[in-house]
Formats: sequence, structure tokens, C-alpha cells
Amino acid sequence: MSNFLRDRKKIFNRRLFLLGGIQFSASLILLERLYKLQIKESDRFTKLAENNHISTRLLLPPRGRILDRSSNLLAINKEKYRLVLIPEANINTMETISKLNKLLDFTDQDLTNLKLQISQSIDGFPINIKKRLVWKEVAKISENIPELPGVFIEMALVRHYISNTTSHVIGYVSKPSILDKKNSKLLSLPGSRVGKSGVELVLDKVIRGKAGRKKVEVNAHGRIVKVLRRLDGLPGSDVHLTISKPIQEYVHSRLGNERAGVVLLRIADGEILASVSTPSFNPNAFNTELSKKNWSKIKNNSFKPLFNRASMGLYPPGSVFKLVVALAALENNIIDPYKEHYCSGGFEYGNQIFHCWRKNGHGSVNCMEAISESCDVYFYDLALKVGIDNIIPIARELGLGYSYEKEILQSAEGLLPDRNWKRKTFNQAWSKSETIVAGIGQGYILSSPLQLAVLISRIASGGNMINPNIIKLIDGKKQVKPVAKKMNISQKSLSIIKEGLFKVVNSRRGTAYGSRITNKNNIMAGKTGTSQVRRITMSEREKGILKNEELPLEKRDHALFVGYAPYNNPKYAVSVVIEHGGSGSKSAAPVARDILKKANDLL
Repeated sequence: MSNFLRDRKKIFNRRLFLLGGIQFSASLILLERLYKLQIKESDRFTKLAENNHISTRLLLPPRGRILDRSSNLLAINKEKYRLVLIPEANINTMETISKLNKLLDFTDQDLTNLKLQISQSIDGFPINIKKRLVWKEVAKISENIPELPGVFIEMALVRHYISNTTSHVIGYVSKPSILDKKNSKLLSLPGSRVGKSGVELVLDKVIRGKAGRKKVEVNAHGRIVKVLRRLDGLPGSDVHLTISKPIQEYVHSRLGNERAGVVLLRIADGEILASVSTPSFNPNAFNTELSKKNWSKIKNNSFKPLFNRASMGLYPPGSVFKLVVALAALENNIIDPYKEHYCSGGFEYGNQIFHCWRKNGHGSVNCMEAISESCDVYFYDLALKVGIDNIIPIARELGLGYSYEKEILQSAEGLLPDRNWKRKTFNQAWSKSETIVAGIGQGYILSSPLQLAVLISRIASGGNMINPNIIKLIDGKKQVKPVAKKMNISQKSLSIIKEGLFKVVNSRRGTAYGSRITNKNNIMAGKTGTSQVRRITMSEREKGILKNEELPLEKRDHALFVGYAPYNNPKYAVSVVIEHGGSGSKSAAPVARDILKKANDLL
């Protein structure tokens, strides 16, 4: 054998020996590892495997959307990332919170809130650590997730409101109370919300949807090993309102900084096209952790932005109530509407003088002229002749004194006082002087802008008992609306009242002549109203009554106007109440005119 072959054989043998040694060493290491896992540490891994369990978890359904009559979005759900924790999956929950604190830099208040949530948590239900994660935070948590047992990043749907103009109608959602959570497992889930006002509150169960479920295998550290089965829940029902978003926004803009309530109705079916209360508020603020400071600012705001003036605000109807008194007189055959009554500027009864708003009086006026020029003396005398017992039933027939909660969800009942009410409330008999004051819509009588819109729509319709409604569709299904019955008021009486309403706006002596609509196809009719918020003393009358502009804001009269258009074919009815706006003719009538013109242009 040559030297060359012998050298090659030696090299081969050495390499074979080296390879065998490596394989032998690897086998020893593998055997040692197997021994450690299967024998030495078998008890520990057996316990860990036994701690793996099957868990059924609820899935939060998306909340139903809220849309206007033309499917413009008003309330939707936006995707956000949140951080959640399952406390019982942790060996040491507070240690995990401490690690998270280093990553997210919690405030002292955040830590306090987390501890409270952990103490109130329900077994099997995760808690929210942070609701809205930015991408930088998502990256940090994802990088450190192996060291954070029981912690998960989840995609969540967060309620979002498109505009502040519909805040009082739609309402808002917020965190469920402890009682809510006890009554519903769904509301114990992170990110769950419950309606607190408006449509969100009243239709909460319809909009909320039904929870889904997923069956998962979870390890000892709370990590999901495998999703075994998933059954998606049912999304909440979409709700279409009768509101017109463009009109709603226009009305809100037109009112500006006024404290006011406005309702615009479609006369044909009572659908509410706009229901605006100003000032408004941002409903999205309540979907987050609203600080005590910010809540205090909202709650203690003297303009009461959370208060829905359109349906919950109650005001003396002022001269608008003269329409009720006139109809009561006509229906009871107490007056001849064409017979004139002389107004000298005051009406004497006993030792009292009840003054007209026009100091020197209106002279001789008949019923239609008294409505047009808003003569107080005419209606003092008329109310006394008719009596409160005949006035109140007509007021109810026209829609006052009723809450409409079934029709529009949330509204106030108002107050129509009578003899029984006075006896029950004050244990006193009703006086004729109270009837006189009621004749011009002052005293105890209270009504809302919504009720006044109903009143004028029932007159404009020719006697149909219009009922307001605000829900158009739920899940695409039309909501049943009762057929409007006829009021127990004659067409003859209504035609006389409508003639007076026409003169208010279109006669040169009418109180709202300056706000008339000159377009012959859209002529407006209506009634101004001014309700006093202070008593004018005799000494002030002798010195000269101060004008509203000369008074502090809170002592100025409320301004009212109710109207409809077009006069010959009524389509839309509106009521406007501006708190401390002064006179109805100067403040409320121009707003009503502009709203009716816009409705005619857009709808």
C-alpha cells in the first residue's frame, strides 16, 4: 500500500472517530434533558399541563348605529386598541401592574383605579388596563408580552358621535354601574357601555346586541393556547331617526349662543325633523374616563348644557296660550269673533288692574285682531267669561299637559292648573284673578317647546290630533304610527284662529310682521309670545317700565314663537323658545321664519 493511501485512511478514521464522539455527546445531552423533563421535573410539568383548561368567554357585540332619516350617520363605532388583564391568570397581579407601570407610566389615579377594578372584578372576566393604546404603546407591550402573564392587547369598538348638534336627542353611553354588571354578564366585559340618556338609554337593549362566545384552551399563565370554537354574537339594531341632520345642524347654528329649545315637526305625520337644545355638549367625553374636574365644569355650568330644553324645558307659554282661550270661547259659544272689545291699556277686576303690554291700549279689536296684535286686555276679559273649567280641556285637546314619552322617549308633562290641582297643591280655592292671568299664558301654566309645536301643528292640520314621533326605523323595519284622530274642535272655530295666525305675521299691525316670508308659495302664519320671569311693581310702572335690553340677562323675558308654513298647504310646524330672549317678535319669530324657509328649501 502506498504512503498516500495510508495517510488518507488515517484521516478518514480520525474524522469518523470525531463524528462518533460528537454524536455520542449529543445523545448524552439529549438523554440528560429527557431525564430531567420526564423524570426529575415530571411533577412540575404535569401540574402545568393539568392547569391548562377550557374556558368559554363572552364576545362583546358591536353596538347598533344611529342614523338620521336619510341614513346620514349620527352614532357609529370606531376601532381602537385596548390593554386588558385577567387577574386570576396571574401568579402576582400587582407585580404585573408594576411591570406595566414602567412601560406605560401610570398616574397615581390610574393605579388607584386599577386596584379598585381588580377588587371588584368578577371571576373569568378581564378588566381594562388602558382603553386607547397608541402604536408606540402597542409595540412596547408586544415586545414585553412574555413577561406579562394574563395581559392581552385587544381590538375594541368604541362609540363615536359624529356631531354635538344631536347630543340631547341621541344621548350618550358610559361605563356600566356595579348594579348593571351584576344584572348582565355582557356589561362585565371590558369596553362594554350602557346608554345613559336619550335614544341610547331608552333603546339600550335594542342597540346593545347579543353577546357572542368563544371556547378557548388557556394555559396556566392565562395565555390562549388554542381557539376551539367561536360563535359571533348579534350586532345591535341600527336605529333610523326622523331627524334631518342638515336641518338639525342649521337650527343649531342659527341659535348660536342662545339658551333655547326648538322643535320642527312634519305636520302630515308628526315626525320630528329637528329637536335642538342649546347650548349642547360633547357626548364623546362621557365614553372616556371623564375627570372629576371636567365633570364639575359640565355639571356646574350655569347654562346647563346637559339639559334638554326642547322636550324637558318648561316655560309659561305667554301669549301663545291666547289661542287656547280663543278656541275655548268659540267652542262654548261665548263670543262673537267679529264683535269688537275696547282695550284702554288696563283691565280692572275688584281692586286690581291687569295691564296690557301696550301702555295706551289697542283700541277696539275683534278676536282675530286681538290674536294678531296680542291684546292682553281682550284675553283678560275673555278668560274670565270662559272660565278655567272650559279652558283646560281645550288645552289638553291641543296637546298640552301630556309628556309624549311613548312617542319621543323623554319629555316633560308640563302643568295645566285647575281647581282640583290648586286644592291638592296649596289647599286653597281657585280664584278668578288666577283665571285672568291664565288668559295670557302666565301664572301656573307651564309647557315645553315640544308641546307648543304639537299645539300649532294640530291647529294647522285642520284638527288632526298630531302626535310627535322620532323613531323611523329599527333594523330596517318601519315603526307603527297610530292614525291621527280628529280633535273635538270644529272647523269653523279653527278657521277663525288660523285667520288670526295669518294676520300675526302678514298684517302690518301684527306682532310678527317684520318676520314675514315674502315668498307667496311659502307664506308663514304663527303667534308670538313673551313670558315674564319677574313681577313689574307699581312704582316701576309709574317711573317707566324698563326695556328687556336694559335689564340683566336673567331678568329678561322669555321669547316664544309658534308657526307653520306654507299657510295654504301646511307642511311644517315649528316652536321656538329662547330663554331671556326678550320679546317673541324680536328674538323668536326671526329664528322660526329662517327655520321654516330652510325646511322648505331642503326637504
